[in-house]
Amino acid sequence: MIDYIRNQIKKRRVEKGLTQSDVALDLGITPGTYSKIESGPTEISVKKLGAIAKILEVEMSYFFPGQSIPARLEDNNRSYGFAMKNDIEELTRQINKIKQEVAALKTASPAPGKKKKA
Repeated sequence: MIDYIRNQIKKRRVEKGLTQSDVALDLGITPGTYSKIESGPTEISVKKLGAIAKILEVEMSYFFPGQSIPARLEDNNRSYGFAMKNDIEELTRQINKIKQEVAALKTASPAPGKKKKA
């Protein structure tokens, strides 16, 4: 799977007409370090992959077609691809918080076409 992700990163970088140096500069790392992300031994953290996705203007899911997060995550120290259980739980909390905030905004906003009486 890691080779697939590395290939997707390179494929998208080339599609965007970017060099490894371009992406490295945006990430704040050396071109040599970035080269190791695409070609080999350097592990890619979730945070780094997220930054790469932003630079390459794709969603994180671009790197994981057909993959899903396991329904039950039991071990905090077990790796699930590039995310740990704690990472996934934190993302879930943030998503739920955003959903609540959107619902509150919808409730507080008047429906389209209706004006508040002064």
